[in-house]
Amino acid sequence: MNASLRSVRWVLLHLIEETTRHGGHADIIRESLDGATLYPLMAAAEQRPDPWFEPWESVAPAG
Repeated sequence: MNASLRSVRWVLLHLIEETTRHGGHADIIRESLDGATLYPLMAAAEQRPDPWFEPWESVAPAG
């Protein structure tokens, strides 16, 4: 695509796409490190009980 033909709309959509892609990668890495998934993290952040899962709590490393 010719640089002069790129619209503001195209640039904004591209930035949104790249941001979500990298945010997803960071979430995968974080999940592999601490084992927490989206819904338990949200429940813990919002301090609300949920009948389907327990809010995530950090586990202290052994040693």
